[in-house]
Amino acid sequence: MERSLGTDELKAVIRAMDEAAGKAGAKNVRIILCGGLAAIAYGMEGRATLDVDAEIDAGYRIIEKIKKNISVPAELTTDISRWSMIDIPDGYRERAAPLDLAKTKNIRVFVLAPVDLIISKLRVFRDKDIQDALFLIKKFSIGKADIMKASKRAINQSPPSTEIMRFRKSVNHFVKLAWPHG
Repeated sequence: MERSLGTDELKAVIRAMDEAAGKAGAKNVRIILCGGLAAIAYGMEGRATLDVDAEIDAGYRIIEKIKKNISVPAELTTDISRWSMIDIPDGYRERAAPLDLAKTKNIRVFVLAPVDLIISKLRVFRDKDIQDALFLIKKFSIGKADIMKASKRAINQSPPSTEIMRFRKSVNHFVKLAWPHG
């Protein structure tokens, strides 16, 4: 069951990940939040989510220990771009924004940049992902051209597949929702 989370719950998740990284013997681990927690980090209070979605710059052993030692379900990887047939545009790690919500000893927490997060949401295209993307374009005054440019970059670097057709349709549908007057 999804539960609504706010900033306090996000801080608790970050602290739990920091403690788990410490137990795993990891130091200075870079974590990029994506998914629902990233929307919450950007201010979407009361957003419901099932789990932690994050990229962790560490080996499998560290990722496994972090997952086992936090009290919430988690989907963790070393490359969030590979979660879909559509890639997140190159450079997303460099564009990720630091998140200093909670003091940490073992991890450095970042949030996928708003446009990259929107692209990741459009890859999945569930109702809650559309709502997250609409929230982000309003909060950060993201223009239609920014989304079109990022989606084109994502398509150009993704492996050829029929998923590209679905993604294009999703982007076009989203653009009509976000900018109904052109």
